[in-house]
Amino acid sequence: MMTHLPKEWRFLPDAWSYAVILTGSPQSATDLVTSILDSVATRHDILGNKHRRRVFFATLFREAQKNPRRETPEPGLSDDILKLHGLPEPGRTALVLCHMGLFPIDQIADIVGKNERDLPELLVATRAALTAPPNP
Repeated sequence: MMTHLPKEWRFLPDAWSYAVILTGSPQSATDLVTSILDSVATRHDILGNKHRRRVFFATLFREAQKNPRRETPEPGLSDDILKLHGLPEPGRTALVLCHMGLFPIDQIADIVGKNERDLPELLVATRAALTAPPNP
């Protein structure tokens, strides 16, 4: 299904993966992406594929913040997703978007609402949290 997407929407599988990290649930991720897709697809003020993608991910970030994070993600998620799900925001999103390679650093800063100058320090702290041993 996703392989037959028009070029301007081929970022949706990455958006869904990001939404799973945010929500801790594949079903919640699907619901979130579907909801945002419905609203973004009908906007006539979004010109260009890159702008559409940035608006989509920024909206995912904002909408996910409106709901409390799941204490226990759904079973069956990979260890990597579980580790990322537990990271604090906005570092979690900044790190995930950096590794996805979908946006330059200035756009990631815009998505997470931080100054571009603050992103390196935020990423270092988030990487440290990611590699820290779990608390007993």
